[in-house]
Amino acid sequence: MGCANNISKQIAAQPLKRYTYMLSLATAAANVPIYGAVLFALVKSGAVPRYQFEFVWRARRGLPCIVFFAIAAFGDTLGDVITILCTPYVSGPINSLTSNCTTIWIAALATCILGSRYSVSQCLGLVCVLVAVILGILPSFDSKGAGETNPFFAVVLSVDCIFYAVSFIIKEIVFRRYDRWAESTGQNEDGRGSGLHIFMMNTHLALFEFPLTLLVVPLNEAFGQTNGEGIVSYMGEAFTCVFGGTDASCGQDSHGGQFAGLCVAVYVVFNILWNVSILLSVKHTGALATFVALKAIFPVSTLLFAYVDWPLLGKSDVSWLVWVSAAIIMPCIIFYQWASEQQSVRAEQLPSQATCCWPLGQ
Repeated sequence: MGCANNISKQIAAQPLKRYTYMLSLATAAANVPIYGAVLFALVKSGAVPRYQFEFVWRARRGLPCIVFFAIAAFGDTLGDVITILCTPYVSGPINSLTSNCTTIWIAALATCILGSRYSVSQCLGLVCVLVAVILGILPSFDSKGAGETNPFFAVVLSVDCIFYAVSFIIKEIVFRRYDRWAESTGQNEDGRGSGLHIFMMNTHLALFEFPLTLLVVPLNEAFGQTNGEGIVSYMGEAFTCVFGGTDASCGQDSHGGQFAGLCVAVYVVFNILWNVSILLSVKHTGALATFVALKAIFPVSTLLFAYVDWPLLGKSDVSWLVWVSAAIIMPCIIFYQWASEQQSVRAEQLPSQATCCWPLGQ
């Protein structure tokens, strides 16, 4: 599903070109009723306790958690929109590769905000991930090997991952707050309390992400998508591109403009299925297996981009350095995850050894 999400996004960028913002707007609009309907069904069936709404909306010594949801949604919105705007200027494999920078940003922010401590082994794993990303985007700086990738947008995608990382950290804070709140109020004693339900969080995030996506429309102007036009005129053209149904609807640089609406719909479907599959994977196989599977998206999608002749997209030219990056990134991620598990064991058994840069910091 992750590969389908990536590939459908790259295909949709071919007819949309400078109107790829519509992908973000469409997914944000679709998430609200879908997540809302699922949450409603879960609440009616009793799978989600009603008292979780009290935790979300009522302040308990400090800001209510709905404020944290708004901040997390803003991070996701910025990350999604900037990624979508960069998509026409970056090849599929590079787009997928740069998403691995999220892990590095999360580690940096977790150290500063959550007080997390990373061992030498964990740091080594993260450095290897960073090296893999740098190797992958290096060919884009060579005029002969740039191909489909603009180096500026490749770097922007790498830095853009910090917004996803901020959202991840905020969500982690909310989950921790809920556990403390549920323990102090005895809400988990009914046997149903296994943490804040993920659909409770995702539904509230979706409620914020849709209006926030509308508010960040000026990013199109900042990234040069409007060609000097006003935002209102640009949005009018964007809707014409999606619903026009003709080859000329999306402009002269568009490829297959008559398929723009279909491509947006296909992407929205795969994006929703991908997000739901992540939730199902976490529930039925655990966070570790899901984490590794998500990181496998880059090497698998690189194979698919390189060897499958996709409609509107064709085959992607992949530099040998990207193949090197694809070969080393999975072992680096697995090693990092193994080191993280070892650090967690030390934190439980002997906290004094779960120090920063262990074993150097014993």
